[in-house]
Amino acid sequence: MLIEQIIARRTSGRVTCVLVPQPQWAKSRLLADQAVESVGLRALGEGWLEVSESDALRIAAGVLGRDLGSNAVIVPAAEADGLVNELLAMVPEPFTCYTNGDWADVFGEDAQQQDGFSFDPLTDSALDAGIVCVGDGMTAVLWVEDED
Repeated sequence: MLIEQIIARRTSGRVTCVLVPQPQWAKSRLLADQAVESVGLRALGEGWLEVSESDALRIAAGVLGRDLGSNAVIVPAAEADGLVNELLAMVPEPFTCYTNGDWADVFGEDAQQQDGFSFDPLTDSALDAGIVCVGDGMTAVLWVEDED
């Protein structure tokens, strides 16, 4: 199954990857909080940064494919892109995507490893990043924790 494949491919850090069914209607930030809390991560409430679908894909492939501290390649970019596209295809459209910091800048096409970017942690790890995509009745969570 795709979830297990994503978790198995990233061989360092801790990976959380789940699809959370959410049959009730609520605001998407509340559903994002409920989804991350269901897997033991901290809720961000109004701290969530809404990102476009293209930025969500870039962030998800970046956190899956690279170590957050050293930027070392863990999963080749094309493979990470494919896995992330498959994951988000499982979330009913339209969906709203969130992250916890300036990760779109970090993993952007012309981005260099940057100092001074900011993020709100969901864990006690040195670095954590990912995406939460809230669709109709289903939320995808892809979260990675690394030590620097």
